[in-house]
Amino acid sequence: MARAAINILGASGETYDLASNGVREIGSSRTAKGVYRVTGCLGMVPFPPIDDGWGYTLNQVDGRADIDTEFVNDVLTVTATKDGQPYDLKHMITLHILVPDLPPIKTPEAESPTTAEG
Repeated sequence: MARAAINILGASGETYDLASNGVREIGSSRTAKGVYRVTGCLGMVPFPPIDDGWGYTLNQVDGRADIDTEFVNDVLTVTATKDGQPYDLKHMITLHILVPDLPPIKTPEAESPTTAEG
């Protein structure tokens, strides 16, 4: 598994930026007020001591929002609330996620040198 950081815009749920050491076919969307869906990932990178994950980062505009993540049936759901109510992020959220490794690069096999006959 590889790691990626994905930025998701709060208003639309669209992917703003993706930095990945693995696949880049990650999708994101807003499915309801304060609910964002991420597909193509393998969940969040675990926190230490299991791994070196850092979870998520919010812009200071959204700093008082509460964030919950759940990974079920290959879908990462991110839920934002503020004062117990669904909350659309004003800016964006950055998630530290796991993604599948890139497929191996196939290199052509070297041809054996042929000897001249004669």
